[in-house]
Amino acid sequence: MKSIYKNLARNALSKNKIVYVPYIISSIMMITISFIIFNLAVDKVIGGINGGASLQMMMGFGIIIMYMISFFFLNSVSRFVIKQRKKELGLYSVLGMQKKHIMRVQFIENLYVYILSAIPGTIIGVVISKILQLMVLKIYNCEADFGWEINWIPILINIAVFGFFYLLFFLINCISILRTNSLEYMKEEAKGEKKPKSNWFLAIVGILLLGGGYALAIRSQSALDAFSFFFFAVSLVILGTICLFTAGSITLLNTLKKKKDYYYKTGHFISVSGMLYRMKRNASTLATICIFATMVLVTISSVMTLYSTIRTRAEEWYRVDFDVVYETCSDEQMQENIEKLKKGAEKIGMNIDQIIPYKYYNAYANFKDGVLLTYPAYPNTSVIETFTLSLDLYNLVNKSDVTLEKDQIGYFVMNGPKISGEISYQTVNAAYDQYSEKSKAFTLVELDEAPQFSYGASITLTEGTYFFVAPDQETLDSLRAYFSQSIVEYEDARIRVLVNTDADEETQQRYYDEINTNQKDYGFMYAYSRLEDLHEVIGIYGGLFFLGIFLSIAFLTITILNMYFSQLLQGYEDTKRFAIMRKVGLSRKEIRKSINSQIVIVFLLPLLVAVIHTMAAFPMVNRILMLLGGCKPQQFLIILGACVAVFAVVYTIAYFFTRRTYLKLVSGAKQ
Repeated sequence: MKSIYKNLARNALSKNKIVYVPYIISSIMMITISFIIFNLAVDKVIGGINGGASLQMMMGFGIIIMYMISFFFLNSVSRFVIKQRKKELGLYSVLGMQKKHIMRVQFIENLYVYILSAIPGTIIGVVISKILQLMVLKIYNCEADFGWEINWIPILINIAVFGFFYLLFFLINCISILRTNSLEYMKEEAKGEKKPKSNWFLAIVGILLLGGGYALAIRSQSALDAFSFFFFAVSLVILGTICLFTAGSITLLNTLKKKKDYYYKTGHFISVSGMLYRMKRNASTLATICIFATMVLVTISSVMTLYSTIRTRAEEWYRVDFDVVYETCSDEQMQENIEKLKKGAEKIGMNIDQIIPYKYYNAYANFKDGVLLTYPAYPNTSVIETFTLSLDLYNLVNKSDVTLEKDQIGYFVMNGPKISGEISYQTVNAAYDQYSEKSKAFTLVELDEAPQFSYGASITLTEGTYFFVAPDQETLDSLRAYFSQSIVEYEDARIRVLVNTDADEETQQRYYDEINTNQKDYGFMYAYSRLEDLHEVIGIYGGLFFLGIFLSIAFLTITILNMYFSQLLQGYEDTKRFAIMRKVGLSRKEIRKSINSQIVIVFLLPLLVAVIHTMAAFPMVNRILMLLGGCKPQQFLIILGACVAVFAVVYTIAYFFTRRTYLKLVSGAKQ
């Protein structure tokens, strides 16, 4: 008896390969991508390199997202497969099989699909993850590890997670079988399809939701606003897209149908009627394609922009080879500390080119209409990070000879709104809506370059970094007193020592290890290495890049497979429609023209809406990228445009590839 169930399951897979093969391919890809992210997140080799821990932290976050995407996508595909096999399940009942027998066949089918997906998915994942490991080591300039040590923990966990998914799919199918009379499956195709009705309420709600999401994206005044409202805006756009595809499209087509001069023409009559029922059945699928296409465009353009600019930005953040921080002490004690640092360099044979004790004041403020406000202040003001230093220090570290008058303040802006003319500052009490009197205005003098010390600002959550240079001690104390009212304490009680050297990276690493290992002997609080910081930043952004690439691949895979299943569903439905049209006397040319126009519209609509969504999201995403390290809007726009063009080409190729399946299905109706 057991062999009968196995034979039925194998025959079902073989006879329905047009739906099961894509299902298995989908499962293989989801299992492969999930395993690669998981394996990289626990790879000991990657974890041992500088910045590797940050990369693995990002990958650990990505695996959760990937599992969620995989479950919902594969569940929708599983439901589609069962929907196409309802007549076959009904036939099982006619032949005398009970529901428990049908569920047993379903279990074996799910088991076969799982095995055919898990084994090749895991093997492919192991191979690709090794290749990616070597790529990561190459990016980080580390020695390649050609050893092949398989970590069974991510393999077993990944297999178990997807096994649990397939068990849930089976249970969901069982519930459907138990709640439905199996004989009704045989009658389902004979049922007439209800006329799609307009839903003005849902269509208007969709427009309002979409407009709200666009408004948040375009009108967000600051980067922090963009970051805070991003997920809310995304949710509005997703809900609005679903409403417009499901209700808005049908409402529009029904409106066209009521216009007699337009509707009662051969071409329009067939197109509008066909699109009306086509959108009713495929609206949710098209909305899904549109949403995932938007995710691909936004994700890939964002991570490519960040990764293409990160090294340049990091070079600006970390300008000196070593930055050593001490508690405030006397000049004599400071000189002794410097001598210790020099002896440490001599101990390992490293030559120091430049060593300078310096001090700056770091704080946060709000900026609005040319006025600095104590942080925090009102909404719609730009939160900025400020560094205040003396003119003498600026000239010393930059080896320059800048001069300033008593009523002037030098400034340099990095990734923030420009200031021009004069500047003043004042405190604000947001609770009582009261401002203090403005300070006297200072004339601003723009400097040619930022101070040449490290200030580290990879993910600042601010809208720019501002350097203010005071011409004298009185002005410096005035600025310092103002910033002391900020809730963010700054390091005004510490002295830093910048150390520059011409030594190679290996020697610099040995010096860093030396002073950190013997920190008590050198007497400092903290020590920062430019190489360590660069590796850490590149690790963070490298993790974002890899995570973004994998998620983009996953989103693109889901988009293409949704296109395929959409074409498959349309093919099954249009086969009968094609035959009926031939019987009522329409020529093959007219039928082909009508159906082709419908298919092209259905194909273009998600792509067009996805591009509109992406362009609307540009202002908000650009502001968020500024928070994550900064980028030039022009550069982001160029990369975004290139991604849209490439995606459109890939989308078109995928369409023509999946359309072949549609043509094969309707070819029988031509005869």
